[in-house]
Amino acid sequence: MERVGNAVTDNEYDSIGTVAYWWTHAIISDKTYKSILKNCNFTADKVSDDCDTAVNYAMNHEFGDIDQYSIYTPTCVASKQKKTGFLRMKNTLLRRRFVSGYDPCTESYAEKYYNRKDVQRAMHANVTGIRYKWTACR
Repeated sequence: MERVGNAVTDNEYDSIGTVAYWWTHAIISDKTYKSILKNCNFTADKVSDDCDTAVNYAMNHEFGDIDQYSIYTPTCVASKQKKTGFLRMKNTLLRRRFVSGYDPCTESYAEKYYNRKDVQRAMHANVTGIRYKWTACR
């Protein structure tokens, strides 16, 4: 059976750990790190506007072309992805280059594959006919 997804252990600790990872790897500044910790309640069901602003600032102004899941690999230039209205992590995986047999554009291929109608039928996916495309976790 094919499984597509990303395991989550505990939203509060995963979120705090993610922000700490960004900061300890110099992806975000001290100021942004403190702003996220101050403004984000990682146990709340709804994200506050101040938290959203702080995280969006990190994503849009500090991440650059860094893929948070693979910070030491180059970026893929094989494809560009259109932005959608859905809030998601900035993903630069699609802008990596091939390094030592590693294909940084795998995510782009996966998105094309999982959005094929025949694949969705075979996986019994999108049976309700949602209008937006499947995308990898961002």
